[in-house]
Amino acid sequence: MKSFMNEMVPLRRLTHDKFKREYFLYVPSSYSDKDESPIVLNFHGFGGTAAGQLHYSDWRELSDKFGFILIYPQGLELQKGGSHWNPDPITSDGKSTSNDLGFIRKLLKKISIKYSVDASRTYATGYSNGAGMAYGLAHHASGLIAGIAPVSGLMSDRNLLIRQDVSPVGLISFNGDQDWVRPVSGIEGYLASTFDTSHYWAQVNNSSRTQLKHFEQSSGDHIERTSYFRDDGSAAIEQYIINRGGHEWFDLNIGGKNLDHLAWDFLSKLSKEKGDLIIAQDNSFDIHIPDSFTRRVVDKITNFNPSINTLEIDVDSFNLERSATFTSGNNTKSVKKKLAKHDFDFLYDEKKGGLYFNENGADKGFGDGGIIAILKGAPELTAKNLEFI
Repeated sequence: MKSFMNEMVPLRRLTHDKFKREYFLYVPSSYSDKDESPIVLNFHGFGGTAAGQLHYSDWRELSDKFGFILIYPQGLELQKGGSHWNPDPITSDGKSTSNDLGFIRKLLKKISIKYSVDASRTYATGYSNGAGMAYGLAHHASGLIAGIAPVSGLMSDRNLLIRQDVSPVGLISFNGDQDWVRPVSGIEGYLASTFDTSHYWAQVNNSSRTQLKHFEQSSGDHIERTSYFRDDGSAAIEQYIINRGGHEWFDLNIGGKNLDHLAWDFLSKLSKEKGDLIIAQDNSFDIHIPDSFTRRVVDKITNFNPSINTLEIDVDSFNLERSATFTSGNNTKSVKKKLAKHDFDFLYDEKKGGLYFNENGADKGFGDGGIIAILKGAPELTAKNLEFI
């Protein structure tokens, strides 16, 4: 794996509104003028620096692997002290006179002139006040931004009242339920709650269907993810609430992916086309151990095409080795009465589309296991459609 510890990232400057603005620019080793590269903006928090954010949230390895241009901008100092971002247009009663929305617009224009970029795939992430800046761009410059990944941040509650001229933007957010600086309940008269924010963007994205999932961490803490889906089954919003999480850039492990990988996996599927948000369909469906083995709560998978789609099964959540086994039966009785007596880890009901986890090996029944997913329409499923991760 490439080490970035001693690799210098050039500091660039740009004059905007008579201020010399600064930013770190990382161009991936795979960059070519023949291809159009996405852009990721990564904003530091209040009192922070672009250099500190680069160390805190280092996306250079992702940049090299997936070919996006990475930018860490620097905020200006408030008169009372402290570097900051102003996520809103300048107003007479505003707390800041920094035109940061204009700065980012100018910065993106400069980058697009010098480099071959895919303007339909510009994304923003950030921490705390920097997360607020990502929200501000999504709301006030939605034509420029395809998706955002704010961490430990909240959106201005004023934005909840305005939907005119705001085009769809994808949102994946991460907040701790014990964050005392940016509480998930919001700050009255100032910042919206995580629920109200996700609901607002769900409306903008016409994503009315929700799904709740829980993930356990090795620490014993759990993570709650609420996804908001469009009618076509694509998720435009993913909201992560971290149990016992504070005001931080979270150390997560979900299916072997940390926060940065989760954010990029989500953002990379998004692009803008004439103001509309396009969400690329994933060929794989994640399967984790459910809260209970009942048909009411397990994942319902629609439009599964066995010729192109796979099920990614998180074997760690089932306490299994990666060499898990699979078989299928022609009906529910065959699966529950006959095949459950054999030492298969996962079993599929070809008639009703139920996927089962067999916890107790060759003993009778499923032990502490049971149904874990339902494939609508009961498509044909073979071992080639299962990937154990």
